[in-house]
Amino acid sequence: MEYVYHYTSAEGLKGILESKSLWATNTEYLNDFREIKEGIDKIKLLREEFSEFSQEKFEEIYAKRKGIPSKDIKSKLQNADIDSANMFLASFWNTLDENLLGDIYTVSFTTERDSLNHWLTYGSEQTSYCIKFNKDKFHDNEYFIRHKFLIDYADVVYEPTKEMLNLLIEKYLPEVLDCRLDESLDKNELNGKLGKLVIAAFNDIAFEVASIKNKTFMYEKEFRFTLYSPGFVVMNDEPKVDYFDFIECSYIDFIELKNGEKEFFPLKYRTLKSGIIAPYRAVPFPKNSIEEIIIGPSENNELAVKGLKSLLSSLNFNVEVSSTQTSFRRI
Repeated sequence: MEYVYHYTSAEGLKGILESKSLWATNTEYLNDFREIKEGIDKIKLLREEFSEFSQEKFEEIYAKRKGIPSKDIKSKLQNADIDSANMFLASFWNTLDENLLGDIYTVSFTTERDSLNHWLTYGSEQTSYCIKFNKDKFHDNEYFIRHKFLIDYADVVYEPTKEMLNLLIEKYLPEVLDCRLDESLDKNELNGKLGKLVIAAFNDIAFEVASIKNKTFMYEKEFRFTLYSPGFVVMNDEPKVDYFDFIECSYIDFIELKNGEKEFFPLKYRTLKSGIIAPYRAVPFPKNSIEEIIIGPSENNELAVKGLKSLLSSLNFNVEVSSTQTSFRRI
């Protein structure tokens, strides 16, 4: 059984429990001011290398991903197929140009339970709380299926490699070729399949970018929930299409209609400790995924325990309540 922990203030905990949702904050408002920019700088370096492939390069990638000797696939690949692959790459970069990677929302967790570093960094000057989530219950397969392309959970990467990002783009090119070689597909069906591959590749990159953080934060041992969807999909020279009009989205939960338009995880606002107003999106979570709430360093521990238990009872949460084992106090 694996667990992750979310440190928050009393106000934050109350809001999370009452709304039964986590607050995914826009990454521009996180404590690392280089958040996302680290990853964007990395992906921009790949653009020249991954704008267009030669016949030989595509054969090499296809052979590697499919486990086929290069000499056996030369006759299978034609220039038209290479053109399709390069059109896919062009669509990927066009979609990247049309969408702002700054519009990414995250919830931060850690694998560290009852950590003094986290109490000091993410707690308040008064009483703070640490929510223990069961990782398996928190993001089950059904939840992922209902939100395909839109959410991701991953460990934060503090020392990314160029190869990690290379592989994300390369892994979709053989699928592009397989679609191109499927003679049963008409033009619209082919464009539809290629468009979904563009989305998958783009979102993989967006999630990877969102998981990259400066290595000076390595002590946090962060596990991250990321929420993102492209605003527009761009296929070759065709007009750009709104993401939710492009895919079948009737199975996706938590899309609300606002003034006749689809809104994904509606935008809300909260006040940070600094007094800055930050945008966030409320993301529902399975109620049974919370197994324990730890009360941090407090001068009024007994009262804090009593108040928390009363709140949990009123909201029908069956959760263990415990107190920090650290001996820290503010004097």
